[in-house]
Amino acid sequence: MLPESIIFDVDGVLIDVRRSYNLAIKNTVAFLLNKINPRLCFNNFVTDKIIAELRQTGGFNNDVDTCYAILLTVLTNNHSEVNDTRSFVSYMTRNLKGLGIRFVEEFLTSRFSTHHVRKYKNLLNYPGSVGRSLLTTAFDEIFYGPQLFLKQHDIEPRYYYGDPLIDNDRMIIKKETMKKLSILFHGKIAIVSGRSRLAAEYSLEPLYKYIRSNACVFLDDESRKHAKPNPYALRRATKMLSAKSTIYVGDSMEDLLMAKKAAEEYDLKMTFIGAYEYSLDQSKTVHHLTMNGADALIKSVNQLPNILNNANTEV
Repeated sequence: MLPESIIFDVDGVLIDVRRSYNLAIKNTVAFLLNKINPRLCFNNFVTDKIIAELRQTGGFNNDVDTCYAILLTVLTNNHSEVNDTRSFVSYMTRNLKGLGIRFVEEFLTSRFSTHHVRKYKNLLNYPGSVGRSLLTTAFDEIFYGPQLFLKQHDIEPRYYYGDPLIDNDRMIIKKETMKKLSILFHGKIAIVSGRSRLAAEYSLEPLYKYIRSNACVFLDDESRKHAKPNPYALRRATKMLSAKSTIYVGDSMEDLLMAKKAAEEYDLKMTFIGAYEYSLDQSKTVHHLTMNGADALIKSVNQLPNILNNANTEV
């Protein structure tokens, strides 16, 4: 039978972020490379391929982590050739095995001097809070823009005063889809996302009324220890929905791993559905999610009402 509730990731599932969050990664890395070591001239260093490869490891759902991994690798490697440095980043990524920024630091320390790695780690001051970390502050200023940055952090911007990249977000899910899902799940719809609540409400504003707001977990507003793939957020959301069975719709390895851990650790009936249309590399996303045990794959979230109605009818 149909699960009691449905929970969504936002980025790549409900919202197309290829010109917002993904561009924020590229612009933040370019800005900080130019600020820290302008002689490198790596203004267009980050490619979609680099971002996709890091995400597919299962350790980089957090886009600032992605910036950090790239920046630390480029600055520590300190190579003058862009393509050689991109190749080195890809080589490092192939060895990550889902372990995230901790492994990046260990990997680089094993190949360069500890002092050299620590120098740039201290300069970026990451992980660190907005206002303290150069990297975290620059990223949020570029993504939110001056006005929303001030609203989110109660701090005046220091580095960026241009247009907010969050305005490049594009809605994927249609109003008709959300209405049908609300009926199917009796209003038990929530979000578990790496975004902040402000960013989610801002970009989903026309349809946010269909979301059970008190059941949502926005991990950018939480402690880092709760970051995906920690199952804490799914457990909290399902408890607030009073649901013992749920569908989680995501687009990344972290989403899948989080759903699996929630099922194992909290005895939840968890169905994971992977959406792939707005990923940077559709074929690799499909491959990784399939090989790691996704229950189902869909091209777009807008297919869900028909698929779930048909499945429910067949049962």
